[in-house]
Amino acid sequence: MKSSVLLLFSFFFFLSSCVKDELNDQADILSYSIVNQQSSVEINRSEHLINIIFPETVTTGGSRVAEFGLSDGALATVNGVAQVSGKTANNYDTPFNYRIKSEDLSTTIDWTVSASNNAFTQQWGLGLFQKTSKSNNRSYEWYIDQSTTGTYNTVNCGPTSTTMVAKWSKQSFSKTTEDARAAYKPEGGWWYTGEINNYLTDNIIPHSFINLSGTADGTYQIIKSVIDAGNIAILCLDMYYVRKETNTQNRIDKFYNTEGTGWGHFIVVKGYREVDDQKLLEVYDPNSYSNKYTDQTLKGKNRYYRSPDIYSATSIWWNYAIVVSPAGSVPKGDDKALDPSTVPQAWGR
Repeated sequence: MKSSVLLLFSFFFFLSSCVKDELNDQADILSYSIVNQQSSVEINRSEHLINIIFPETVTTGGSRVAEFGLSDGALATVNGVAQVSGKTANNYDTPFNYRIKSEDLSTTIDWTVSASNNAFTQQWGLGLFQKTSKSNNRSYEWYIDQSTTGTYNTVNCGPTSTTMVAKWSKQSFSKTTEDARAAYKPEGGWWYTGEINNYLTDNIIPHSFINLSGTADGTYQIIKSVIDAGNIAILCLDMYYVRKETNTQNRIDKFYNTEGTGWGHFIVVKGYREVDDQKLLEVYDPNSYSNKYTDQTLKGKNRYYRSPDIYSATSIWWNYAIVVSPAGSVPKGDDKALDPSTVPQAWGR
């Protein structure tokens, strides 16, 4: 009898040991989807990342419920709150972490979840959810890196920006930045807004001068209306007041050094994007000087500067814009156009 009891006890001890040995030591997220929402989900198990892309019409992450599958027996929390698949809501406006603990409690892994409504704004450093955008591009190349513009390239942002907008306005425009330099101040020196006006007039490129605003949002709305009307604009601004990039592979903020105030510069504004709570202007900045991203795109091409920075940089330097329209068109908004002779001049390098 004693031997039978001992044998039975040994069997149950062996069985319980086997159960304990089989407890899962994995802490993976195996599947993930958003309830009642079409979305693309990518699970990167090596980096412990989950990337969600909602349709473009979804302009905010908001509070949403996820259905997920975990390793056998694993538990999930977010900021200490237990997560139940198909029931627990989280805010997808900003990235957040799931903390996954394995069944045997030996493994804990933090998984980062990030959501957006497109595949590029997060990669470019612009934000997550794009609300609206417009870009007045051309099917042909019209960007010019001023470092390629000859002897006076270090002070050629004016001739370069002017040549760019002329090419944008008129596809047949074949003159170069060197031609613009030869036409005005061939001996070198900064171009002023007056030289830009004269050269555009000489070459029959429709343009006008307008006032900007006394507020950041007002300035943004004026430039936005220029873009919405199918035009682009040249700005003259103190680039010292445009913040410097914090990530060399992002496409936002200034990518070069400005030594101090008084760094006058010309740029071309050709579009805008509103992403999350940010209003951004899409520019062609001629000051690339061969600086490129890893994909070999010049950094001055399709760069994004923040609306408050543009306001600070223009209001302190030259609070106007030169609006350029497509050749042969009747410029919209001419009721706001100023007499160029009444507009103070500013220079750029």
